[in-house]
Amino acid sequence: MQRTAIIRICVLAFLALLAWWGWLKVRGDDAMTFVYVIAVGAAAGFLVVKYVVPWFGDAVGTALFSSGEMVGEDASMKAAAKLAQGDYEGAIAEHEKSLAENPAQVFPVGEIAKICADKLNDPARALRVLRERLAGQEWKEDDAAFLRFRMVDIQLEKLRDYAAAKTLLEGIIQDYPDSRHRANAYHRVNEVEQMEMKEAMSRRGQSPA
Repeated sequence: MQRTAIIRICVLAFLALLAWWGWLKVRGDDAMTFVYVIAVGAAAGFLVVKYVVPWFGDAVGTALFSSGEMVGEDASMKAAAKLAQGDYEGAIAEHEKSLAENPAQVFPVGEIAKICADKLNDPARALRVLRERLAGQEWKEDDAAFLRFRMVDIQLEKLRDYAAAKTLLEGIIQDYPDSRHRANAYHRVNEVEQMEMKEAMSRRGQSPA
């Protein structure tokens, strides 16, 4: 962004110098001065509409919105550093700081749940985090579905609770009847049923005759 701004400033400065040089050339000739002023005015208007106004809009947008994005990115990088150091609670704390700034972020919630389930071996805590965050505010449909599917993953991969996973998937099917999430949930239900069948057959094969 800074490099682009510098280039734009240099171009504008060059054009200003060029306009001044042209003015020195036609100064004293009334007819040429009139034509020159009209031409420069038209060119200046074009440049303002084409470049200066969008540039100003970008600058205002950056001033209004970039601070929150920088906070989120900074917290995410700090959390990644803590995670690499093995400081799992510290990583969770960094993600929670990010959520305190903007509770509508889905990524930090998913990361907290992942750390709890994978690194701390505490799937119950991971599920609690997801439930509390889901209930705590209104989410966009895609974000809410992401968090609910994350709960399904934990039930299957960590707890092997097929019944709970199917209940969650049936809730997704019911709540998102006209979306791709419904189709994904149906597909996952079939996967869960196949996993149940394989496990039942495995137990049957291991049981004494």
